[in-house]
Amino acid sequence: MKKTGNSDADEQRDTVMKGVIHRQAFEDLATCVKTFFNVDGTQLEPGEFRGQIDFIAGRDILLYRENYSHRTHLECELLGKRFGFSIPLLTAEGKFLGEPVDDKITPSSVSGETFDHVMERGFEQLIVLLDHERLLKIAEQAGLADSALEAISPERKWKALKTRPSDIQSIRQNCTTMLSAVIGGEMNLSVDEFEKVIFDSVLPMIDSGEYRMDRHSSAILVRRAIDVCEANPGPMGISALSATLNASPRTLQLAFQNVMGTTPHGFFHKRRMTKARMALLKADSRESRVTDIANRHGFSELGRFSVQYREFFGESPKATLRRKHACTVAVPFP
Repeated sequence: MKKTGNSDADEQRDTVMKGVIHRQAFEDLATCVKTFFNVDGTQLEPGEFRGQIDFIAGRDILLYRENYSHRTHLECELLGKRFGFSIPLLTAEGKFLGEPVDDKITPSSVSGETFDHVMERGFEQLIVLLDHERLLKIAEQAGLADSALEAISPERKWKALKTRPSDIQSIRQNCTTMLSAVIGGEMNLSVDEFEKVIFDSVLPMIDSGEYRMDRHSSAILVRRAIDVCEANPGPMGISALSATLNASPRTLQLAFQNVMGTTPHGFFHKRRMTKARMALLKADSRESRVTDIANRHGFSELGRFSVQYREFFGESPKATLRRKHACTVAVPFP
C-alpha cells in the first residue's frame, strides 16, 4: 500500500545522510573515522596536514572520498561487522600490504583484520563500507562463485582482490558522480536507491574470480620490523634490528625503501615523533611536561627534539601540549 502524508522526519529518514569532514591536522586521521577503524598512523614527511572527507551514508553502507596532503603510513583495523574496500582515484601512488595499488589490485578488509597502507602526497581514494552480513546474503542470492564467497568470508585468506579494471572504472565513475551530485545538492537520493547502486556495482567486482595472496616479502619484513621495535622499550639500531630479524642491513634498507619510501631510521624516527605528538595532545598541560613525554618516546635531548618537532609539524611541542585537537564536521542535511 502506498504511504501518504509523509512527515518531514519520515522523508529525512528515507534520504541518505551527506556531509563534509575537514581534517585540520594529521591527528584527525584517526579521530574522523574512529567509529569504523582503529588507526595508527605515521606522518612520513614534514608539513601541516590538511584533508577532507566527503561522505554519503545509508542504513548499511557508507561511501566516502578522502585525500592525503602528505605521504602517510596507516595501520588499520576495520571495526563492527563490516566489509570494506577502497578504490584509488589515481591522483598519486599508494601501496596496500606493500604492493602498488591500481585498477587490477583492490584493497579490501573484513572486520577484525589488520592492514597497512602507504599513501604518497596527493593520494585520493574512495572508501566503501558495507554491512558484512547483508553483503554475504546478497552475494549468495546472486549465485556468486564459491571462490568469490570465500574471498569476502570472515575466514578468508586474501585481503587484496585481483579485479577487472573495467569493474573498478565503473565503480569509480558511479561513486564519484554520485558523491559530487549529492554533496553539491544537485541530487536527492533515497537510501534504497543509494544502496542499490552500490551493491549492483560491488557484486561484479567481487565475482571476478581471481584473488591475491596476502603480503609481498618486503612488506612482511617491514611488518616484522615494526612489531620488534614496538616491543622494544627504546630505539633500536639497524644492526641490532637486522640481527633480530635475521636479515642483512641492506635487505632491511631495501624493504623499507620499497614499502615506505624511506630508510628504517627515517621511518622509526618519524613514527616516534608522531607518537610523541599524539601523547602531547592527550596530556593535561597542568600535569605533564614536554621533557617527560619526549623521553618516553626515545628523545633524550629536549632542545634537538623541539627543533625537529617544529620543523616537522609547524609548531613547538609546548604549543601542542597546550591545545586540544578536534576535526570539523559539516553535515548539510537535505
